[in-house]
Amino acid sequence: MKNRKKLKGPADGLLGFLFPAVLLLVMIINLLVPDRAVSETENRALAEKPQITLSNAVRRDFAERYENYASDQFVGRDMLRSVKVSLSRLGGSHMENGVYIGKNGRLFEEIQVPDQGQMSENLTAIKSFSERYPDIPVSMILAPDAACVLSESLPLFGGVEDQSQLISMVKNELDDSVNWIDAVSVLNRHRSENIYYKTDPHWTSLGAFYVFQEAAASLGIEEDVSDNFVSYTVSDDFNGDLSSRSGVFLDETEQIDIYVPTTGDNDLTVTYVDEARKTTSIYDSSMLETKDQYNVFLGGDSSVIDIKTVSTSSDRILVVKDSFADCFIQFLTPFYREIVVVDPCYCTETLDEIMDTYRITDVLVLYSGNTFFTDKNISGVFAGE
Repeated sequence: MKNRKKLKGPADGLLGFLFPAVLLLVMIINLLVPDRAVSETENRALAEKPQITLSNAVRRDFAERYENYASDQFVGRDMLRSVKVSLSRLGGSHMENGVYIGKNGRLFEEIQVPDQGQMSENLTAIKSFSERYPDIPVSMILAPDAACVLSESLPLFGGVEDQSQLISMVKNELDDSVNWIDAVSVLNRHRSENIYYKTDPHWTSLGAFYVFQEAAASLGIEEDVSDNFVSYTVSDDFNGDLSSRSGVFLDETEQIDIYVPTTGDNDLTVTYVDEARKTTSIYDSSMLETKDQYNVFLGGDSSVIDIKTVSTSSDRILVVKDSFADCFIQFLTPFYREIVVVDPCYCTETLDEIMDTYRITDVLVLYSGNTFFTDKNISGVFAGE
């Protein structure tokens, strides 16, 4: 026993020295390494160091803000996150950071349940808007999220809310105040095709095109549009937001396609109103060099976008939308003289002001289910002056 104690003593001393030495080294490295603004693998902005002042130090959230900063800027964060995800998966986990790890390399966003009070406000505002413009057709597409349509690819015991039922409730509540376009049935018919990305929450251009074909008649487009477009691949190395959020399938690559009209002159002018910036394309190829490649459609988030085409039509459509609509708008350009795109998350104007300014003749509301059920800006932008 005495010999064992003698042998144990030096080992304890070495560990007692190494542990604080390693901690000190990590602290020094964290102090020397510059902070990062964004994480490429997580595809998000990282927390900035809160300014250490007496007034800040006494704020209730100072400790939380500093903890978030220390966590985000910790040296080796990406490696440690990868190890954590790998260990979780070995342990049988089927969800990472709110993202379901489904079958066949597919990731799913959780289905969101609406706050009933907020939902009531949103639907009341849309009905009131429609009543203020009785001579202007208001159409609505509520696109189901992938977990609703491709539920057979969810992991075992990965049960989600029945989003199709939630969408039906919205349809029934709005009743005849809008021209309802049934995206759920359309996408269910094509569920075996590539209608959603595997690593991103958005539908693909193919999924959007199938819904556009269904919507054409409601939008006043009388011709058969099935042969009006040809698709081109603009990227084959897309890895989307769900992969970044979960840390899973980061090596999975996917294809992004755009659809171009087969006939007619497709010249147009795109004005990003609040940015006072103009382009001649609805596609922003510079986004293909970034992590957010889906932003090739319209360049990503913007409050108001005014698209002027050379269409022979005199119609001007207002599209009130979330990012699902960004790849849908490419199908509207041959059929409208002007397309005004409004994202309520960023727009500070009311739709009444937009309607007057641009002499709108048609309105389309296009959202994904998850965004529509959680967006707190819809009622405000639809409200009257």
